[in-house]
Amino acid sequence: MLRDWSRRKEIDAFATALAQDLARRFPPKSEERKDRGAKSQLTSITEGLYAQAAKFRQDKELGIYGKAKLGNTFRWRLKESGYSGRFIDEITHGLVLRLAKKRR
Repeated sequence: MLRDWSRRKEIDAFATALAQDLARRFPPKSEERKDRGAKSQLTSITEGLYAQAAKFRQDKELGIYGKAKLGNTFRWRLKESGYSGRFIDEITHGLVLRLAKKRR
């Protein structure tokens, strides 16, 4: 637990970078797109982000508080970027699920 708290700045920086990467590659205006290409693009982007998060979790040996911190910071950065609440909920839920998976 203390290890996670002492690294909160590192966790915040990583979560912020993930959100910024999403905003750069799939800006909030892209939410309006309903075509298959947009869905495919979003899936590809989020899978990459989720994989980065899983690697970060494993490398930094994040516990429950570290995972929660990462998910919460990610959520707030998406909100600040201008995404809709529904979009934020879906993307953050996917991130949290990936973080919660057991390591192999």
